[in-house]
Amino acid sequence: MEHGSLTEKIRSPVRRVKRFCYRQSNRKIFKKNLRPTDVFLVGHPKSGNTWLALMLGVVLEKNFDGNITLANVQEFIPAFHAKDGKIGAFSNLPNPRVFRNEGPVYPECYPKTIYIVRDPRAVYVSYYRHLVHDNRVLRKDASETTLEDFTDEILTHGCLRDLEPYLVRWDKQVSQWIDRSKSQAVKIVKYEDLKQDRRAVLEDVLGFMEFECEPAEIDRAVERGSFDSMRNEEKTHGAEPYSGTKGEGGFFVRKGKVDGWKDEMPAEIEERIVAEFSDVMKTVGYL
Repeated sequence: MEHGSLTEKIRSPVRRVKRFCYRQSNRKIFKKNLRPTDVFLVGHPKSGNTWLALMLGVVLEKNFDGNITLANVQEFIPAFHAKDGKIGAFSNLPNPRVFRNEGPVYPECYPKTIYIVRDPRAVYVSYYRHLVHDNRVLRKDASETTLEDFTDEILTHGCLRDLEPYLVRWDKQVSQWIDRSKSQAVKIVKYEDLKQDRRAVLEDVLGFMEFECEPAEIDRAVERGSFDSMRNEEKTHGAEPYSGTKGEGGFFVRKGKVDGWKDEMPAEIEERIVAEFSDVMKTVGYL
């Protein structure tokens, strides 16, 4: 047996033990800083997370100093994707705290979760456009990365390994949260329902959070959550995910169409996605 392979066999269990110890230690830190009123907003990228977060932030704004915009939503509704231990940095936030996390590490500990789901065909087209705009794509040159390249990576590995390795593939993530909703406080929200009647969804979510507010506050949040309003806001202030840019090279707030993917996704790519995700897509009503 080669010395190198023996060394590696010794190191591997040690690494696993270290990872386990770190995870357990981090879990204790997370639970120590967790509050029973905390709410987590979870979902795949480009599923409406920021949209819903903005409206919730508008309703909760009276608890904060300052005004929420697409550019500073992080200050009101923080995001710490796959870094649950960071919750300790937000002890200054008033109850109820709402956190965004696309890669939950300790989801079994979450007091309440709003899981937002969107048709994967729309998710992946929008996600791809977002990455091309942000120039953080599979290859260094954005112009070289095609939707086909992106789809290959996503379907094979469930994520973009060099960018967001913590993401769980769409079908697995949706299935996990449907299962969790049977034993945990999980509110499943569909992007398409949000698009059809954002007031009804917002009121339902606020009821789930047990947060009381005045009708006028909901009115303002619903108005701020219109796509025209959000697009104008992005032109004025920029958008957090695009580092404050104001539409240069594209907008974070895109079309917001339920079936916009039909105009941008080749039939062969749609067929691949449906073939991979058909069972779960049927479960949530996308087929």
